[in-house]
Amino acid sequence: MKKIIDTLHGTIQTPAFLPDATYGAIKSLSFEDVEATGTESLVTTTLHLEQKLDHRYIKEFGGLHKFFNWNKPILTDSGGYQVFSLIYRNPNKRNAITDAGCSFVDYTSGKYQLLTPEISQIIQFHLGADIVTVLDVPLRNDASTADMKEAIKRNTEWAKRSKDKFLELHQLTEKDFSDPKIKRPLIGAVIQGGNNFDLRKQSAEELQEIGFDLYNFGGPPIHKEKNWYQNAPKGFNRELLEFVANLLPQDSVKYAMGIGSPDDIIYSSQVGWDIFDTVLPTRNARHGYLYVSKGYGDKSYEHYDVVHIRSKRYEFDEQPIDPLTPCDITKNISRAYLRHLIRTKDPAGWRIASIHNLMFYQNMIKQLQK
Repeated sequence: MKKIIDTLHGTIQTPAFLPDATYGAIKSLSFEDVEATGTESLVTTTLHLEQKLDHRYIKEFGGLHKFFNWNKPILTDSGGYQVFSLIYRNPNKRNAITDAGCSFVDYTSGKYQLLTPEISQIIQFHLGADIVTVLDVPLRNDASTADMKEAIKRNTEWAKRSKDKFLELHQLTEKDFSDPKIKRPLIGAVIQGGNNFDLRKQSAEELQEIGFDLYNFGGPPIHKEKNWYQNAPKGFNRELLEFVANLLPQDSVKYAMGIGSPDDIIYSSQVGWDIFDTVLPTRNARHGYLYVSKGYGDKSYEHYDVVHIRSKRYEFDEQPIDPLTPCDITKNISRAYLRHLIRTKDPAGWRIASIHNLMFYQNMIKQLQK
C-alpha cells in the first residue's frame, strides 16, 4: 500500500529508502551528491551527533537542516541501539540499564553519560528532526525469556515516557497529537521482542495503545537456527517480519530499521513495510562491491549482480559501471578506471561507487513504488 508521509520539510512517498548519514555525513559524499541520486530523505544517528557536536550547538546553529544545508525530511534514531551496542561491547561496572535509562562510559572520550527516554527526546527536539524515535530496549539474541519479558515491559514504559516528553516539548495535548491539521514532527515507537512471536505481538499491541505516527521493527530479523514458525531455514527471518507487519493497521507507517539488502527490501515492501535504512550500499561501495542491474524490463531491480570491482577480471573492462543505472556523474566512468581508484583507496573511487550504489537503491525504490 503506497503512502504519502507529510513532514515539516516535505513529503516522503513510500516505499522509501533513507541512506544513513552516520555522524551527520555519508562518507565520501556531499549532500549534493546524495540528492543527485534521487534521495528525498535521510536518517542520522542521534548518539553519534551528540558525542561529536552536542545538541546545544546544533540548536544554536539553527538545526540539522541548516547545518547540513538539506531542506528535505530528516529522521533521527533514539541512540538506543548505539548505547546497547556500546554497553555489550565494552563491559564496565559503570555501564547499566535500569528503569531510569542507560548509563555508560563513552569509550572514545572516557566520559560518563546518561541517556533516558526524556533526554533522547530533548536531543532530537534540538536537532530539529522531522521524524523522531523513542528510546527502546534492544534485545540480545541470547537473552532468556525472562529477560525478554522484562525488556518488553521496560520498552513500553520508555515509549510512554518518550511520548509524554515529546508532547511537552512541542506544547501539545493528546487531542492535538491526533489532529491532522496541526503541523508537527512525527514520532515512531520501536517494536521489540527478538525472535519471539508472542512478545513481538505484545510489544506491538502495547505501543499501539499509546499511539504513535510510525511503528518500527527493532532488531535485525535474523535467526541462527531453524525457526519453529513454519520451520524456516537459517538466515533472514521473513516470517517474523511479515507477522509483525500484519499486527499493525494497514494504513499505519511501518519502518523496518536497518533493512537491508535489495532482496530483503523487496520482500519487506511486499509484506507491508514502508521505510528502510541501512549503511549497506555505501559501505559496500567503499569496499568495491557494486550492485549492477541485469535488465529485465520493469522488474530489473529483482535481477542484479554484485560486482567485486577489485577483481582482475575488470582490469581492461571498458564498459560503464551499469548501463541501466543512468547517472551523469558515473555514466562515463569505466569499470577498469573505477577498479584502479578503489584498489588505490582514492576517495574519488569511494565517491563514484557510493553514488552508483545509492542510485541503484533509489531506482529500485522507484520501481517498487510503481
